[in-house]
Amino acid sequence: MSRHHFVRSGLIFFVLVVLAFILLSACRRSQPIPGPTPTPFVAPTPPPIAATVGLGPAPIDSLDFVHQPFGDGACGVCHDLQGPDPTQLWGAVQDVCRDCHWQEVPSEDAKLVHAHQPFEQGDCIACHAPHASSQPQLLIAPITELCNSCHDDHKTIIDQPHPSLAAGECNLCHIAHGSDFVALLRQPPAKLCGTCHPDEIDPSKSYAEHAQSPDLKCTECHNPHDPKATPPLMSQAACSTCHEKLVASTSYTRPHAPYKQGKCQDCHPSFHKNPDAPLLSSNQARICNTCHEDHGQVIHQTHPEIAKGECLLCHDGHGSNQPYLLVKSEAQTCQSCHPQPFDQSHTFNGHAADRLPACSTCHSPHQPQSTGAKIAQTCTTCHDDILPANSVSSHEPVVNGDCHDCHPQFHGDQPRKLAVVPSDICTTCHVQPAVAVPHEPVANGECTSCHGPHSSTQPMLLLASTSQLCGQCHAEQAASFSHTQHAQQLASQCAACHQPHGGDNAALLKERTNTLCEGCHQDLPHGFHPVSGGRDPLRGEELSCISCHSPHGSDNIADLRASGDALCLSCHNLQSPTAFKSP
Repeated sequence: MSRHHFVRSGLIFFVLVVLAFILLSACRRSQPIPGPTPTPFVAPTPPPIAATVGLGPAPIDSLDFVHQPFGDGACGVCHDLQGPDPTQLWGAVQDVCRDCHWQEVPSEDAKLVHAHQPFEQGDCIACHAPHASSQPQLLIAPITELCNSCHDDHKTIIDQPHPSLAAGECNLCHIAHGSDFVALLRQPPAKLCGTCHPDEIDPSKSYAEHAQSPDLKCTECHNPHDPKATPPLMSQAACSTCHEKLVASTSYTRPHAPYKQGKCQDCHPSFHKNPDAPLLSSNQARICNTCHEDHGQVIHQTHPEIAKGECLLCHDGHGSNQPYLLVKSEAQTCQSCHPQPFDQSHTFNGHAADRLPACSTCHSPHQPQSTGAKIAQTCTTCHDDILPANSVSSHEPVVNGDCHDCHPQFHGDQPRKLAVVPSDICTTCHVQPAVAVPHEPVANGECTSCHGPHSSTQPMLLLASTSQLCGQCHAEQAASFSHTQHAQQLASQCAACHQPHGGDNAALLKERTNTLCEGCHQDLPHGFHPVSGGRDPLRGEELSCISCHSPHGSDNIADLRASGDALCLSCHNLQSPTAFKSP
């Protein structure tokens, strides 16, 4: 056979092969592959003629994923080889792709609710390489790089901690061509998230009101692409999208620090699982005490609301225009539970609640038990004269901080806010026995006419020295007493001889006159003159030492009541026949 004949036979064979491909392509176009599971077209494997005659790309041996028709050399499956330009497709891209991929590319009559824009526009090759690729599904680039080429706001998602994103598995949550759910999701948001996070959507484990709301989508609080976004979704700005009553922190003169900083999660970390309203991580007192350590024991105190840990009854967790984040002014806050101290008809005006700077001037709202232990210190913030530095004696309740022993009605209507009248309140501790001769101030309940109730620079809480104090009522006796040796030698002065509260002897003496005098003057001679056993004609009382001597002093020697004969003649009238007889 000649060479010319061999070439002509080869050309005839080539023409026959081309005609066979054209006929097969025409058949496929006129009869679409029926049924849900069509048998893919498989053409015989020809030599790489398409590449050799310039109708296709170079050999693809180095690529991992090859479009089957291209790998089989069946170019006519997609290209119109009968036309003037065999590089052109026999129809629109989407129609050509649908001819084989009818399951992935639905017909015009079955449009998706949410279609991917390139797919909806029939631009399959915007994402897929038609011949071959190094990526699965013939993608033209790695999936995250490909998605980020349009969705550049997700360009850093591979650096985020969400495991699916870190693995670049966009298609784990999204369907690339389209979906019946928003954002091309494979399932409704909550159900889709629940495939990996079941506890968060399980009503038996999750806080239903916040996680099971039919109108609440996971993505309203969580950013699945950029969980480290700034500001974070768990912030005042994000929460206020639903909680419209949350005002801007700048609207408060005193915003709570976490709220101001957008750290809602500091107080509300358990959005799904914790049932403590309002979604706090634990009991209010416990979560507040994590920062306010000085209130750490308030749940053990007697203030009822504090004992229940209801910090938010008085404080606003987000902010306030009042000190200490109070929901209302301090007086209004306290008055809501304690109205009587604010009632002028029941409250002593000198201590009325509305006259003081604030209730907390005296009361500790968090630790009322500590107020009792430090009540003296509390009272002295205003009553700074109660315990002066130069005090010699102090009332025991004041020293012990038991101001309430005498003043239980701080808001009461008794004078000086005492529990009862002064004499009665003193005798609750200082019981006075019944006496024949009571001191008049004691009988009248005027204890504070001699004693200071809190402290004094004198012993026994006296308001002044004994002689000065007694001299206020007994001026004549005090004046003469100051000239005697008694005043110099008796430390207790008047109280050395007299009972200040009362006794069974006349003149409040501690004992009978002579017994009292002999306690110091045991060896003094009486001479021939009797000092007892009769009546004193001048005083009408029992004859005693003081019949001749003035106990409070005189200007005469030995404190005699008169000098020389005048003393004797005051009782013994020489003209009387009985002058020298005993009276």
